[in-house]
Amino acid sequence: MTTDTAAPPLPRYRHEAPDSMQLRDVLRVIRRSWLVIVAAVVAGLLAGWLVTVFLPERYETETKILVDPVISVPADGAAPADSLSQASALVADRLETYAALAQTPAVLDPAIDETGADVASTELVDSVSAEVLPQTSIINITVEASTPTNAAELANAIAASLITQIEGADTVASPIGVTGTVVEAPEVPDEPASPLLLLNLLVGLAVGLLVAFLVIVFRQALSAGTRGR
Repeated sequence: MTTDTAAPPLPRYRHEAPDSMQLRDVLRVIRRSWLVIVAAVVAGLLAGWLVTVFLPERYETETKILVDPVISVPADGAAPADSLSQASALVADRLETYAALAQTPAVLDPAIDETGADVASTELVDSVSAEVLPQTSIINITVEASTPTNAAELANAIAASLITQIEGADTVASPIGVTGTVVEAPEVPDEPASPLLLLNLLVGLAVGLLVAFLVIVFRQALSAGTRGR
């Protein structure tokens, strides 16, 4: 008579994937370093708030100038057949030059005299930008100032001064000329363009998290080196 003996059950081992182990380790490190993370985040947010409070406010406004060709009709009333194409080509060739003029003393100095702004043209140039809108003959001028009223007044004066320079650029008598017209007057801004509280807080938060990460990595490396001795 034979007796069947069942083999003892094999022990069961719980296997954990390497990724879950890594995630568990990361969570453990975060729990141990929560004070460092909170302190770094609070410091970053506080720094962003302080930057917003202590930086001077800057207000921004825009104005747009349309540059058009002007064709003078001779006394006999007959203009050359290709005058229109020549005039359009003249405007297209000079648009970038006219936009660059907006940042020169020839335009800025008269604008400063007109508004009575207490600033030199060499300083104002950093607060003025001009660009040609794509596929148009429109020059967009952006002006920054310390107050909303100053920004609007300077933008108006700079636009008028630039139009004077544009229309007076041709000193030689020619049947083809150029004129400028303000098609969008500057508005008095309601809110400052900078500093922006939300942006500064987000930057402070990002910097705080980065500092916390570096501190945690340094502490972990130092701890691992100490255990390895």
